[in-house]
Amino acid sequence: MAKATLTKRIEFSASHRYHNPAWDAERNRQVFGACNYEHGHGHNYLLEVTLKGEVDAVTGMILNLYDLKQILTEFLEEFDHKHLNLDTPYFRDRIPTTENFALVLWERLASRPETRHLDRLRLYESEVLFAEVTDPSSCSGSSAPSSSNLHVTIGRRYSLADGIIAGSRQHAGWPFTLEVLIHGPIDTATGQIVNLTHLDQAVQRQLGHIASEDQYPRSVLFPLQDVELLRTMWTALSTPFPGLSQLSLHDLQGTILSYHGDR
Repeated sequence: MAKATLTKRIEFSASHRYHNPAWDAERNRQVFGACNYEHGHGHNYLLEVTLKGEVDAVTGMILNLYDLKQILTEFLEEFDHKHLNLDTPYFRDRIPTTENFALVLWERLASRPETRHLDRLRLYESEVLFAEVTDPSSCSGSSAPSSSNLHVTIGRRYSLADGIIAGSRQHAGWPFTLEVLIHGPIDTATGQIVNLTHLDQAVQRQLGHIASEDQYPRSVLFPLQDVELLRTMWTALSTPFPGLSQLSLHDLQGTILSYHGDR
């Protein structure tokens, strides 16, 4: 029987606070910054759920899309307009970061009969930050997914359109978005795969270095055929971030150039 995937996107809102009770107030502020604000802060999340299954010979569908929307709407009532730390039981022992929240959503959906055949779940906390969960073991036909098998990736996006500051000089912008994907275990102390501040600093530092040497003038990157910028970025980022799994450039016309190093 032929198999296919079906993806549905749905929006909801929730608030959270990053706080490790084992740390004092100063360390929490140093590690989590504004995300440690006492009363929390909110996001308009975008959840993207992909199911994989056999195509019904009669309906031509894996699952009726209207039914899937109703299932996800009902499912998200537990989280929509809730404070994740205070109003749900899932973050008593873990911090409600994007990674941990995506993992909770996967675990809850995978336990439901209607959505047990999850192929991929992506949770956007904002336009520039998302977490993705997949289960590699599902490719082998395993019918008993385990949380220990799950593959969690954090995605961070950087707009290059506003220009790059290198030293005291402002360089012309490039009309792309750089996307960085990093896979790895979630640190139980922070709830994160990587420290996003450290990642942001490393990316901006490398972009500034590239711009200051004028290695990749704007004209070179139209169309997106030159992989040298991504190769240079990969060399700089793969050592401090060994879980680096993909770098991509997205242009305004929807063209995407991706680089995976030697992996």
